[in-house]
This record gives sequence, structure tokens and C-alpha cells, in this order.
Amino acid sequence: MLSGDLAEFPFPSLVGALMSAGRTGRLHLRPPFLEAEVYLRGGQVVHAKAQAGERALEGEEALDLLVGLRRAPFVFEPEALPPHTTLLGGLEVPARLAQAQAAWEKIKLPADWGLRLRLPREGSAVELPPEAVGLLARVEGKRIAEVLLAPGVLRQARVLSTLLEMGALEAVPQVDLPPERLVVLPIYGPGSGVAYVDEALYAQWAWAIRRGFRVRLLPPGAVLEVRPRPNLQGRVGLMEEDLKRLRLRRGDKVEAVPEV
Repeated sequence: MLSGDLAEFPFPSLVGALMSAGRTGRLHLRPPFLEAEVYLRGGQVVHAKAQAGERALEGEEALDLLVGLRRAPFVFEPEALPPHTTLLGGLEVPARLAQAQAAWEKIKLPADWGLRLRLPREGSAVELPPEAVGLLARVEGKRIAEVLLAPGVLRQARVLSTLLEMGALEAVPQVDLPPERLVVLPIYGPGSGVAYVDEALYAQWAWAIRRGFRVRLLPPGAVLEVRPRPNLQGRVGLMEEDLKRLRLRRGDKVEAVPEV
């Protein structure tokens, strides 16, 4: 059984090697954000499928998508037979892989297709072509993989890449950390817009998120910068100005939820 990662063995090269060796079996790709499989019979690619949730692509469109994967663990299971045929094999598959590879070289998307898309919190107005406006209207909150799993993969990828480069969209990790119930503690002195939490809690959040983040306090729903501070177990420190603005007092209980 052959296994590895596309980071070391790109998809077109991997499929080409299996074809050249005349292999029969199933190539199973396992990135965390989708499931994909490619079947070969006697060195001919006869079926390809990529799926995330209810969205799925088969055949040539699935190959177009998989060429764009920059990293994903894979395993090849010899002698596994396809459930059905979506590709005719022959020279058309290598030609399709080469075309898709050339297209993906001009597309700039994050390697992690599990990132979620959202409108930027801040930014200036930009003029977008109609196709980009149409995509923008239906992608917020979705993972990159979900957006790409649609007919016209390469076109979707090009438009999405443009939106991200222009700053009309952001790609951020999904943060699924439970809220922390904290007691409000006044912090005296100048300044505002910062919530102080215990060093251990901050380190826990930072390890899970692995990029810059802020914190939302519920209630009142305000988003503040967050910084670590020693000896604040079970408490959140807020500056006097923020206490007045948020109508909070010493001893009030809030839920702190980190977000990117």
C-alpha cells in the first residue's frame, strides 16, 4: 500500500506515476475539509470524485479540483474497483491534468481550503465585475472547499482568488472554542479597547487558534483586543473607559468568546 502527502508528491505527478506503472486501485485523498478518490484500472483513470458535505464533483471537474490541492495525506489501495465510470482514460486524462496544473499556477488561494470566508471587518469600497459580485453574495461563512466544489471549478477558483487579493473577502480559520464564564474586574489607568485575561487562558486560546485573535464579550457583544495578564484566573480585566461604554461593573459576569 502506497501512502504519503501531496506536499511531497503533487497530485498530477502522483497520478502520472500510477498510470505509468499500470496500476489498478483506489487513490484516496484525505484532507480534513473534503473526501476524494481516484480509481485506476490497468493504468487508466476511470473515475474521480471529490465531496464535502452534500456538495460533490465527479469526472473531469473533480480532477480539476484535486490538481489544486497543495497538501493532503493520501493512500493507494491496490486492486480496489470503481463503483462506476466517469472518465474514459487514455491520453485525455494527462492532458486535462496538465491544463489544470497550468491554470492553478496563476491562482492564489490559501493552501488550507478549510478556512472560512467572510466579508472584511474594515475596508474601502472596490469595484467588482458582475461574476465576482455574484460569487461574493453566496460565499460568506462557507469553507473554501465548499465554494470550489461547484461546476466550473477553475473559474470559481480564479474569481475567489481575485476577491481575496482585492480584500473583498477574508479567509479565516473556524474557531470552535467554548465560551469562558468570567467575572469583570476594573483595570485603572488610561487606555481602552483591551480585555485582559489570565495568562493560562490566553495561552490556551493562542495554541488552538495559532494566529491573531480578539475576544467578544457577551453581553454586551463588544469585540476587544485581548492581552494576557498574570493572576486573573476566572476574571476579565477591563479599563474604566470600557466599563462605562459597555455599562459593566465590577463583579458582573460575562462570557468571553475568542474570534479571529
